[in-house]
Amino acid sequence: MTPVRVGLVGLGNSGWYYHAEQNLVPARAAGQLDLVAVCDADPARAATAADRFGARAHTDWRELVAGSAGDDGGVELVVVALPHHLHRDVVIGALRAGRHVHVEKPMATSVADADAMLSAARAAGRQLSVHQQRRWEPDFQQVLRLVHEGAVGPVRRVEVHRSHAGRYRTAGDGTPHTGSDIATWTEEADTGGGAGWLIGPHPVDQVLQLLGTPTAVTGTAHRPPGSAVEDHLRIHLAFGQRDGGSSARIDVHRRAEHPAPRFRVVGERGDITSEDGTSVVVRDADGAVVVVHDGLEPPGRLGAELYASLAASLRGGPPVAVTGEQGRDVVDVLERALRAAR
Repeated sequence: MTPVRVGLVGLGNSGWYYHAEQNLVPARAAGQLDLVAVCDADPARAATAADRFGARAHTDWRELVAGSAGDDGGVELVVVALPHHLHRDVVIGALRAGRHVHVEKPMATSVADADAMLSAARAAGRQLSVHQQRRWEPDFQQVLRLVHEGAVGPVRRVEVHRSHAGRYRTAGDGTPHTGSDIATWTEEADTGGGAGWLIGPHPVDQVLQLLGTPTAVTGTAHRPPGSAVEDHLRIHLAFGQRDGGSSARIDVHRRAEHPAPRFRVVGERGDITSEDGTSVVVRDADGAVVVVHDGLEPPGRLGAELYASLAASLRGGPPVAVTGEQGRDVVDVLERALRAAR
């Protein structure tokens, strides 16, 4: 198929490394996507990225989305990898300009903003998708398969733990999150900082894939003295009423003091556990090990599967794997949990 022409807005940790280096460069080699334009407010960084990725440089996203999206090299798909609070205007502007949009998670920090984006996509007749690439983590894929196959019977409880290695830093010399400076927007509530918005979208998306739409959401949080944002958020979700329903608890930490299992799924006939992501163990109701899936690739940066789905969907293939509506569901859970925590 003809590669989809891509414009990338935002060249920080996510844009430069997780999107361009990790996914868009290989996708170009595979003939799926072609990164033709990059945009960053820093002219020097935009120019360096343009040289590195063989793309046109812009310092204003409006210039990147302007012009024709036909066969003249114009951008067809805009990837938005900006700080959370900047998503809405760029996403809506790109959609109104006739571009398809793929936006970093969380797609927004309010349901109102997510709904505005979805409304703009429908009005423009364009596709809006969200970068929830951790659906393809090997241990989660095993857990999801086992749950759907009924390996432990009806699910009664799910527990998920995630953490980051401390405060978010800017990029270092050729690597993400290794610089000497703190990414200041991650420390402010009105820019989408805090453990909830920064770490929560992936485990929330995974729990929704396991259990569906929650009937109730609440949350508690810890905010250190002098901080504007939480360093720990605990989300409680309830699902359904039949036979008592099921529940989930998600814990996200800026820095976890002690490792906790990534996933634990408790069913009527046993449980499924992933400790560190490299193995998944199934035990029966008496605690005896019945299945072990080991030698799994550790959780990584991922994204190839999602970008392949994205490229195919824009060339007449199946619908994209992660829709804007699914991204909105994640925002809804996080907004409700953080509201309850406050």
